[in-house]
Amino acid sequence: MPSAGDVILKHIDAFNGRDSDADPWAADAEFTAPGVQVSGRDDVIGFIAVFQEAFPDLRLEIEQLLTDGAAAAAEGKMKGTHDGVFHTPNGDVAPTGRALDLRWAAVYVTDGETLKSEHLFFDQMDFLGQLGLLPG
Repeated sequence: MPSAGDVILKHIDAFNGRDSDADPWAADAEFTAPGVQVSGRDDVIGFIAVFQEAFPDLRLEIEQLLTDGAAAAAEGKMKGTHDGVFHTPNGDVAPTGRALDLRWAAVYVTDGETLKSEHLFFDQMDFLGQLGLLPG
């Protein structure tokens, strides 16, 4: 049986490779991030796709991965260029062409070969600032 670390690395590889079929999300997965909570594999994949559409070259880099049984925590950088439309609950954000180099951290729970949950944390102000979306 794969370790939690193996499952997380498979998820990161699938994310970076834009291969949602290979992403190990469980059917009843849950995902939370600042301002959002989604449940179910299809909705999680759909939420991720919004970011991948807005940042076509978006990649996750892991700098540290810690595991304890079925649980894991990771930190790293999210890098990409805002070259696509970013669909948000407050409306669409046109491409800014700006680079993103954002620190993130996540806590995960796995179950065998599947990813059951991810709680993602990042600085929303840093995110908006890097895209030039904060008032001057």
